[in-house]
Amino acid sequence: MNKIKDKTMKDFLENNAYFVDFFNAYFFDGKKVLKPENCVELDSEMNDSHMDLEKHVDVIRKYNDGNLYSAFIIENQSRVDASMVVRAATYEYVAYERMLKKLKKNRKNEKLPMVHILVFYTGERPWSAASKLSELVEVDERFKAYFHEYKMNLIEITGNTSYNFNEEDVYNLFYICRSIYDQSIYEPGKSNSFGLVKSSVLKVVKTLTDVEWLDLKELEEKEEIAMCEAEKRWLEVKSKEWEAEGIRKGIKQGIEQGIEQGVELGQVLLYKTMIKNGMSVNEISKVCSISVESLKRVLSN
Repeated sequence: MNKIKDKTMKDFLENNAYFVDFFNAYFFDGKKVLKPENCVELDSEMNDSHMDLEKHVDVIRKYNDGNLYSAFIIENQSRVDASMVVRAATYEYVAYERMLKKLKKNRKNEKLPMVHILVFYTGERPWSAASKLSELVEVDERFKAYFHEYKMNLIEITGNTSYNFNEEDVYNLFYICRSIYDQSIYEPGKSNSFGLVKSSVLKVVKTLTDVEWLDLKELEEKEEIAMCEAEKRWLEVKSKEWEAEGIRKGIKQGIEQGIEQGVELGQVLLYKTMIKNGMSVNEISKVCSISVESLKRVLSN
C-alpha cells in the first residue's frame, strides 16, 4: 500500500472502536458482538526465520472478553494484488506459530486463540485478484479432495456489498469514499445525506481518493465540515473553469465545424473586441484556430 495511505489508515484504525466496527460489520452484520474495551494491542511484527519472513501487519489486536479469545488483524490494501491471498494466509499461520512459541512448557496442551484477518481494500477499481487460494492455484482434480483451501476475508469500498457499521466515523469514511468512486456523490442531495463530517475522517477520505473539493487547509482549520458546502464551493470554482474551457473548445471545434450551438454570444463579442483592439482577421484566425472564412461569417451575423 502507498506509504502515506498506509500510515493514514493505520492511524485511523488505532482507535479500537473503529477497529472492532469493521469486524462486527463483516462477521456479525453490524451486531455489537465485539467490544472495543476488550482489545489489547499486540506487536505487529510477523517474523519467522524458517520462512525468511520479515513483515509487519497493519493493525493487530488480542481480544478477550472471557468468552471469546482471538487475535484480530486488519491489513490495508490500496491496489489489486494477486499475492494478497497468499500474504493473508502467511500472516495468519505465522501468527499461530508466534503464539505457539510463547506458550509455557506446562501449558503446551492449551488451545491457541483463533486468528482472524480482514483485508480492507480501499482502491477505486473493483477487486479482481484471487480472494481464495483455489483461484490462484491450478488444482488437479486427482488431488482436489486433499487441497487445503484458504479463503480471504475481504471488505472493499467498491462494489455493491453493503456493510452495517455502527460507528458514524467508519460509516462516513467507507461510504463517502464509495460515493466518490462511483460518482454518486454528485447526484442531487447525496452529499447532504452525510451532514457534518469530522475533519479527521475527511483527511482520510482525501488521502485515499485525492478528490479535489476537499481542501486540506479548511480541514486543518475546522473540526467538522458540511459535505454539501465543501462540494458546492468546489463546483462554483470548477464551473468557471469548465465554462472557460467550454468557450475555448467551442471556438476551436464548434465554430470551425460550423456547429450553430458552438457560436455563443460571448465568443462573437470576443472576436469583435479583438477587431476593436487592432487585430486583423488573419491574426485572430491564427490565435483562435478558426478559418478566415468561418470568422468572417461569424462577424457578419
